Amino acid sequence: MKISSSLGNFKIIQTAQNKDELLLLGSWKDLVRLFDSSRAFLVNRTENTFGVYLCKQECADFLGKMLQQIDYNEWDDLKMDSSFFEKRYLA
Repeated sequence: MKISSSLGNFKIIQTAQNKDELLLLGSWKDLVRLFDSSRAFLVNRTENTFGVYLCKQECADFLGKMLQQIDYNEWDDLKMDSSFFEKRYLA
């Protein structure tokens, strides 16, 4: 899932090894604003991408905190990748 807001641009992906672990990707500046710098690590030098591992609960807390901090004037700046919401479940 890609998230763009006034707090930064992020991408959240699920790790293959641990289904309860998520990888939050973003720029150094955006990640260390929200998380301790010792948790961030370099993912891609050419794209200047860094990552932080989160459990699902911590990621939910992060998303909730991000939504709570959005000023009503910033709602237009919030964008989430639409493919996240296009999943179809077959019974």
